[in-house]
Amino acid sequence: MNYWKVGLLIFVLVLSLSSCTTTGEKQSDNRDLDPEYQYEKAVVAYRYGLPEEALKYLQRTLELAPEHSAAYNLLGLIYFDQGNLSQAIGYYQQAVALNPQLAEAYYGLGRAYEELGDKEKAQEAYRQSYQLKPTPEASFSWAKSLYGSQRLEEALTVINQTLSETPSVQGYNLQGVILNHLGRYREAVRSFEQALKLAPEDEVAAVNLGVALVNCGEKDRARKLFEELLPKIKRPELKARVEDFLRQIKK
Repeated sequence: MNYWKVGLLIFVLVLSLSSCTTTGEKQSDNRDLDPEYQYEKAVVAYRYGLPEEALKYLQRTLELAPEHSAAYNLLGLIYFDQGNLSQAIGYYQQAVALNPQLAEAYYGLGRAYEELGDKEKAQEAYRQSYQLKPTPEASFSWAKSLYGSQRLEEALTVINQTLSETPSVQGYNLQGVILNHLGRYREAVRSFEQALKLAPEDEVAAVNLGVALVNCGEKDRARKLFEELLPKIKRPELKARVEDFLRQIKK
């Protein structure tokens, strides 16, 4: 009696193992035909610094799902990283053609156009990205691009909105630079001071504060700041600028 019980148990276990193997094989087959699974593998490969592996998985993704907009977006990112801007733009454009709500692809287009020096297209792409998904990255890039085109009031409006939602060192620094160019020196001082509250060791914000203080007529305060800052500066080009500022103040 015991013999049959043991024998039956072994028989059931063998069947179960056989069944598991078959299920695993089917699952593997299903994953090979799953575009989302292939895309996820591409994302992981990209994050681990394996762009060629990522491209292989993206190719498989698009074979299975030719209208996979996120796959085209990742292709754009990979080719942007490699410096192939025309191909990057082509893939980003395919991504937004398939999914006009894909904010990340518009942001990628903005970066690529900016690298090519096409400021108008870059600004429009950043604007679309921000309106679809108001991230600090999109708004900062948009404001910075507007500033680079000397569209100062527009740039200030964008960066003010950004800072009201997400305060940041780079945001306050850009705000201060724009205000300084507009001749609003006292406001620029406050912006740089806000940046330094968030990051007291930020050399660029500190130097910009000194410049704004000079523009306000507070030369003594600016000189003291520059003299204290000078020994701490690590970047040679920034050190040279501060030394030049100090010479001009002391004249």
